[in-house]
Amino acid sequence: MANEGMVLAYTKEQGPESDPYLVPIHAAPIFSSEPIDPIPQWLHQLLISQLAIFHTLVNAAKKLDDWGIAANITCYREYNDKMANINTHIKQLQAEADLVCLAKLLCKGQLEAARAPKQLAHMECLVPVFMHHKRSNDRPQVAIQGGWKHQAQGCA
Repeated sequence: MANEGMVLAYTKEQGPESDPYLVPIHAAPIFSSEPIDPIPQWLHQLLISQLAIFHTLVNAAKKLDDWGIAANITCYREYNDKMANINTHIKQLQAEADLVCLAKLLCKGQLEAARAPKQLAHMECLVPVFMHHKRSNDRPQVAIQGGWKHQAQGCA
């Protein structure tokens, strides 16, 4: 194998003097009249286990007559790790958004405490007419493919 999940191969017209193709490999399905069982918990635990245990699993899979099983095991682990990194990043972004929302609410409260609306009431004429008719509890609408939906409420 060239690297996990890939194999170097030649077409039947080629040989060692030709440049090989890099071809992805996958576990070969076993066709049967029996239904396909989901991966059992013990295998799932091995797929996401500590590296030493995971490498023992991969090495055992490489001894099988199907290189694709080892390739799919490695692929699963890579996607699992990528998903974990994405989820960590999402949590970090959510924490940052929560802090920005809190800062925004604090600024709004300070403006209210300073009675800014009364002090700047003469500026109200700059707001477009249609904004005066909007109810305060209306949620903003956002465009999505195929229609409109309410924007998620979070930070006012």
